[in-house]
Amino acid sequence: MNLGRWWRTIRDIPPRQLAARVQFEIKARSLPHLPLSLRRSLAVGNPIPTPALRQGYLKALEFPKLPQDFAPPEATYTFTFLNQSRQLAFPIPWNSPDYPRLWQFNLHYFDWVREVLTRGYQQGQIDAASLSPLKHLIGDWIAANPLCSFDGWHPYTTSLRLVNWTFATRAIPTLAEPETITSVWFQVNYLHRHKEYFAGGNHLLENLRGLIIGGLNFDSPKAESIVRLALDQLAQQLAIQVLPDGGHYERSPMYHLIVLNLVAETVACLQNAGWSIPDTISEPLHRMLQFAENIRLSSGLFPLWNDAAYNVINPLDEIVSWVSQLLGKSPTHPTDDLHKCLLRAAKILPVRPTPLSLFKLMSSSFPNSGYYILRNRHGVEIAFDCAPPGPNELPGHAHADCLTIDVYFKGQPLIVDTGISEYSSGAIRSYERSTSAHNTVAIANQNQSEVWGSFRVGRKAQPFNVQSNQSQGWQWISSAHNGYANSPFNVIHRRWVGLGIEGIVILDCLNTELTTDYTSNLHFAPGINLTYQQDLDEYCGQFNGTNLYVKIFGLATDDRVKCLDFDSSQSWYAPELGMRLPRGLLKIQGKLLPAGKTICILLTIGSRQTVTFKWLDNRGQLQFDGSTCLNWILSQGNLTTQVTQV
Repeated sequence: MNLGRWWRTIRDIPPRQLAARVQFEIKARSLPHLPLSLRRSLAVGNPIPTPALRQGYLKALEFPKLPQDFAPPEATYTFTFLNQSRQLAFPIPWNSPDYPRLWQFNLHYFDWVREVLTRGYQQGQIDAASLSPLKHLIGDWIAANPLCSFDGWHPYTTSLRLVNWTFATRAIPTLAEPETITSVWFQVNYLHRHKEYFAGGNHLLENLRGLIIGGLNFDSPKAESIVRLALDQLAQQLAIQVLPDGGHYERSPMYHLIVLNLVAETVACLQNAGWSIPDTISEPLHRMLQFAENIRLSSGLFPLWNDAAYNVINPLDEIVSWVSQLLGKSPTHPTDDLHKCLLRAAKILPVRPTPLSLFKLMSSSFPNSGYYILRNRHGVEIAFDCAPPGPNELPGHAHADCLTIDVYFKGQPLIVDTGISEYSSGAIRSYERSTSAHNTVAIANQNQSEVWGSFRVGRKAQPFNVQSNQSQGWQWISSAHNGYANSPFNVIHRRWVGLGIEGIVILDCLNTELTTDYTSNLHFAPGINLTYQQDLDEYCGQFNGTNLYVKIFGLATDDRVKCLDFDSSQSWYAPELGMRLPRGLLKIQGKLLPAGKTICILLTIGSRQTVTFKWLDNRGQLQFDGSTCLNWILSQGNLTTQVTQV
């Protein structure tokens, strides 16, 4: 056991949170082995009679006409999660060592209920073939997962299932059989006593949403007290978790959308039940919506920073659309049918979207989150990550990716981070979180932040000297980080990224006390291969029928550049969980001496640029033939920039 790494991992976690983790682990290991009666007493308290249902709750979700009979259960059911399909015999083996842990969690979520409901709303009715699996699988889950059996009773799976069963039983009243409603009530009471204080973050918010939406099912003082406490805690957590610029503090665009959606669903259900929404919830919801609108790329996607993947949550545009209407704003994209019903439940009439007429040209800055997106009228977008790994007490979704960049052209990825294909501990998870999997610089083949296991981080790189500006058609952002400052080499990495009509410039300044190795990676999107043209000393390729040119300046004679295609690079792009697509890699490697090193990369799309570069005594210049000259001065750790015309 690496005690030093363990200490660096837990030293930032508050003692109360560590104690909650120990308590949870003891319960998770002991409760399933106790007699059921004792489990009930310890997990949910004294026997609690199931109260009457709240009349009219989420009536807008109800289908006007339902089949009269249920078909018998099928012999097998096919479940597809994380791009992995499994055919399971009925009764379902809900917990199996053969399933990856996250796949098993998805099995217990019942998120597929939303797909069934949405398809029914689109068709105007729900048929017996769709209705029967709901009845049989809900009943089978109750029979096969007694109280406190894991993973079905993990607080996180319980939270998501509570919301999905609430939507299902309110949309299809024939599912609200006594056994099902009793199970929902027990799950509410269980979750009330087993919130994930040990995890915090999006997990705790999911707990609170489950308690509010699930608790509102019932018309009783006990249920109301559970809902009221959860509502108060939700306001407290949003004050902690939503940054001033609207970003979620775990700094994953995917989890930001998850949190935005879960808070909005909570608000819609509260409004339906006649509860007032405090400003402590509505105000951060407005900020989160604004963040989502501005982190959006022209394709409608978002940067895959930290743990992020597509198709885990509804598309960004759908979420922004329905939340905009919930907050009294006009949507710009269509809303999915389930959330249209939730809007009606919140007494808001969905409206037709007003499409965006022009590509968004304004660059976006999120100084509290540490994310920046540079945009120009030619369709180029540069996403720059100079964010801390995450909150010190909750860095589990962090990657060692400080100062990484993504480049998109007309909505398509050109240079892009790896993303995530799985959460299971192992070589793939370790690589996808590593510095080498991102478009930044690694020193001595080490990670900037000490990522390890599936969700652990020891030493954490912190950005500093973040600056942004624009002048004479150029816009730029620069930052440094201290991820290698405590290494034996004491290396500081400073990066400047600029976007102008002439192209994209990446300037890396590396300073060290001792000689070491460095590696700078540019991971290209699948389908892009570069070839080296020796006479021009540049790398050329094709991107969606457009010429692509890459020039590298500042290399020493012993530095090496490897232009690896998708057959040899061993790099991949993982836009979705369970998916890995091979792609090309441009790798720059060499020695880093105490004198320091400055490398400049020029990337142009469409036309080749003639340029000269020089760097001497912490002063640099990149001059474009007959047009612009970029000038830098590195002084006392600050990198200042001036743009002049030739």
